[in-house]
Amino acid sequence: MATSKQKAVISARKEDLDEIALLVKGGRYRTVSEFVREAVAEKLARLRRARLAEQVARYCDEVSRAEDAELIAWQAFDERPAPKGRRAKR
Repeated sequence: MATSKQKAVISARKEDLDEIALLVKGGRYRTVSEFVREAVAEKLARLRRARLAEQVARYCDEVSRAEDAELIAWQAFDERPAPKGRRAKR
């Protein structure tokens, strides 16, 4: 199944384009377009991983805040955390 492609014009530093041209000339990439496609794919994958890591960290922070509140109550007021679904006895 062929993927559809669109053309885009990019602006880049001459030094970067020269380095890419050397990679193409050296056989690492067939074309500049191939290099750009791979670079874009890698960047998008890093952004997806970073976004997922942020979501996991946010979730873990929310869970640990709730656990910390229970621990503080237990230490400060000698109230042991209640088993899940039950209230602590007083």
